[in-house]
Amino acid sequence: MVGTYARKAGFDIDIFDLRDLNSWDEFARTMEKEQFDVVGISISYVDYKVALQAIDIIKKVSPKSIIVAGGFVANLFCQVLLDNSAIDYVIKGEGEKSFTALLRLIEHGMTAPKLVESIRPDLDELPYIDRTMFNYERETTCMFGPRQRYPHVTMLAGRGCPYQCGYCQPAESKTYGKMRIRSVDNVIRELEELYDKYKFRSVTFWDDTFTFNKKWVMEFCDKWKWDADIAITCRADIASNNEDMMRRLSEIGVQWVCIGFETGTQRMLDFISKGVKLEQNYKSAEICRKYGMKVMGTNMLGLPTETKEDSIATIEMIKRIDAEHLQLFYFTPIPGTYLYDYCIKNDLMIRKVEDAFDIERSDCYTKNIKGIDYEFLDGLKTQVKYKGFYKL
Repeated sequence: MVGTYARKAGFDIDIFDLRDLNSWDEFARTMEKEQFDVVGISISYVDYKVALQAIDIIKKVSPKSIIVAGGFVANLFCQVLLDNSAIDYVIKGEGEKSFTALLRLIEHGMTAPKLVESIRPDLDELPYIDRTMFNYERETTCMFGPRQRYPHVTMLAGRGCPYQCGYCQPAESKTYGKMRIRSVDNVIRELEELYDKYKFRSVTFWDDTFTFNKKWVMEFCDKWKWDADIAITCRADIASNNEDMMRRLSEIGVQWVCIGFETGTQRMLDFISKGVKLEQNYKSAEICRKYGMKVMGTNMLGLPTETKEDSIATIEMIKRIDAEHLQLFYFTPIPGTYLYDYCIKNDLMIRKVEDAFDIERSDCYTKNIKGIDYEFLDGLKTQVKYKGFYKL
């Protein structure tokens, strides 16, 4: 979206996809050949080390390239990036308007403070993502849920999340502010363009909580007009309290509902500030099955204060819900979240504080905090049946 907005403003923009390369040497050769004027890099926690490696290479082979950093790390720990002399600018907040305004200054030989504050956009005023900037045909083969039909496209209807789950807040709220959602008509028009171009047969909405606004959802259902499988995310309390909305979603083709059940006791649900009752976990799954929708359940083991009895209860919940696609992770404390602060305060971190960003995507399968019997948890996980494509 950042690239799309800048391209619409007249700048020559490319999306550089590391998946197209075989090695860092190839990355270096490509960067040396292209000599980009500006390179913008969105940095999340799990990509921090990769981003720094990319920046180091760019500065060596294309020293005149201006490096602009954004993303979650820039929003929550901007000083870490400001202190990095290889980074020229840091954009804090949403980047579409801010990055483009910065490019205008650079284009005219002007400078700006190293820290560039966000200009928050109205979502309906943003252009639709220009998917021609990278190999989107490949993306149409990447399915979110098992047995989704090809071609497949992905969408975002809004930004942010109003809930206060301790494993991801307040990091997200500090980035996006109050949750915002595009108008239904705006989303439908983008879908029309995507259908004209890709003739999609399945759609995944990556919104954290697609079903947050019931009125919006019901209007969306009334205006949906394609024969396609739909995958959405939903909270257990929303699904269990709005059966009529879930039924309507099933009628337009929602095939997969991803629900974060997380943990199997009320004490632990309250500890992580999930805002959900345990019985709602079970009821939400029942409602989805009642109307022919499949459940993709996400769950965590190894949370702070979790006892063996809590862990066993989580496994029993998983077996009882029996999701059609299961995702089972070990809790990973993420900087900027309430639970990360709890782990620091209570000396639960295995990773040193100075290594806060030394996080890998695979850490959700490894030991992350003290006081957890991971060997016991490894044994518990063998009791679970996996129905989807992946055994996690």
